[in-house]
Amino acid sequence: MKYPERHYFGHMGDGLLKAVDSDIESIPVDEVKAPTEDERVKRVIAHVFLRLWTRMALESGYRLKARPSQFAMGSYSGEMKWSLSSSMDFQSLERLELGTTFGRKHMLVGETYEVKKQVRARLFFSLEEEQVRSQPVMVNYLVYDVPLKDFDLVAMVSALKPALPKWLETITSTSDGPLWKYCKDELECVGV
Repeated sequence: MKYPERHYFGHMGDGLLKAVDSDIESIPVDEVKAPTEDERVKRVIAHVFLRLWTRMALESGYRLKARPSQFAMGSYSGEMKWSLSSSMDFQSLERLELGTTFGRKHMLVGETYEVKKQVRARLFFSLEEEQVRSQPVMVNYLVYDVPLKDFDLVAMVSALKPALPKWLETITSTSDGPLWKYCKDELECVGV
């Protein structure tokens, strides 16, 4: 028997969001130090991605692909505790990615970038819309984008949380439909 989407998935989504809140609270934000604000923000985003990688694996039984790999970014000591690798050069890292392919490729991307001499931090979903000459054409849907000085972990995660149940549904059903529909309906398309 097939239940309406909201009824069927709502309970799992609520549990996921509570678990993610707990996971994010375990990030030692005050201990994340770096020579530059850009590197510090990348390190905080890495903490978020490591916890999301672990949480999605626990909830779905499926391991997403992280770039750089989760084990290059840090080491896991159990109970959602990750320590960032001291050998990883976060400053030179252009972006962090977390995703997979179910027919079409998708990924959550965290990065810092410069526009009009201002460094910004952003989070977006990059979704494969079509193939051109056997290459995926990725379209980006914005989740969070602020000047680097205004970066806030709680605000970033709050902006991401509404998408998480649809992302988990995409992973557990191996169908791209839920995440693609959410992104197109709820997020701003910011280009290819």
